[in-house]
Amino acid sequence: MKHNRQGSWVPGRIHRKKPACSELQVYDELSRKDPGTLLARTAVLAGRILLESGAETGRTEDTMSRICQAGGAVVTDSYVTPGMLMISFTWHGQMIHNMKRIAQSGTDLGRIEQVNALSRQLQSGEITLEDCYRSLCRIQEEPGASVLRMISGAAAAGAGFALVFQGTVCETAAAAVSAALCTLLLERLDFCTPSLRTLLGSSLITLAGVTAGGLFSIRANVVILAALMILVPGMLFTTALRDCIAGDTLSGQIRLSMAILTAAAIALGNIGTLLILEAL
Repeated sequence: MKHNRQGSWVPGRIHRKKPACSELQVYDELSRKDPGTLLARTAVLAGRILLESGAETGRTEDTMSRICQAGGAVVTDSYVTPGMLMISFTWHGQMIHNMKRIAQSGTDLGRIEQVNALSRQLQSGEITLEDCYRSLCRIQEEPGASVLRMISGAAAAGAGFALVFQGTVCETAAAAVSAALCTLLLERLDFCTPSLRTLLGSSLITLAGVTAGGLFSIRANVVILAALMILVPGMLFTTALRDCIAGDTLSGQIRLSMAILTAAAIALGNIGTLLILEAL
């Protein structure tokens, strides 16, 4: 199941909005007039896709450096944080720099694998820099998973976790419906901040679980816990720890803060809804 690109629901963004100015629109001019800038843009675009897909800092920096070296650059330096990436290198005696602000992030292992494969092919000489740039543009502009697919995935995840928690058939079905409703709500609230959407999604799951427990005499806690698992930022937390262990302390701390904030939003939405229902 694909998650968050930050700007969508918190473990991960799924829909990819095409940029106002397509990367392919500048390809021909750069390849003819300024191949050095094309090399920098290729490295930055690869890094952007990796970061937006949830890759760790070390992998992103290494991929960007390898792309530049494959294109003939020397003295290559790359710097990456969850919100920004930058590349600097010497190419035919000319210093070239490029940077990109990253406004959204999430988890998409398929895109990470595609970028890694392109990087390896470029290094081995199987493809040219121009081919690599075009392929990266296509990856960047690919549409994300459909809403129906995301709802189906969330329902399957909710049902699976309910079974793990030894839920009954009714509890499993209720967890699947709660997770699906939460995903639908999060997709409709794409204009809200990730933390607010997570809080509202947690509230909806709690409300649905309590309602199901009252109507069908099932354990509401099992339903709620199983459905809430789709909001837990497990991948984000794991990547944060990996960055810290690898020495990328700044990136690790930023990602860890994001994971803690997400967890707090989940808890606040759950506890707040329970307190409100208890007071009614």
